[in-house]
Amino acid sequence: SFNYADCLPGEVGVRFELAKSILSSITLPALLEDESTPQGKAIRWIVCDDSISVQLLENQDPATGNLPKQKHGFRLGGDAGEAQVIRRYILAVFSYSTSKVSPWNDSLNFLSADLHE
Repeated sequence: SFNYADCLPGEVGVRFELAKSILSSITLPALLEDESTPQGKAIRWIVCDDSISVQLLENQDPATGNLPKQKHGFRLGGDAGEAQVIRRYILAVFSYSTSKVSPWNDSLNFLSADLHE
């Protein structure tokens, strides 16, 4: 289980379950729940550190279950909040999967919690 002590405030457990339900369409839940995998590190970043994803996950529409539309979309990327969370997750998995060799991600602002992908 994840340690939520250093996460952004809010309903962290609820955010994790919501993010897991969105991301399990592209990643096995067991990988998401294992914090030692790039996928587990990425979902933890989405739920705990990424202020953009946290804001989307915290503002799920109770009537529809949808996340709010993203504010800074682009023409081909769609504007659903779920799509933005998935894109940010994929980039985080890529970063966690490749940055062990060389910390290139710092120079490119990867995993900057307040910058759009």
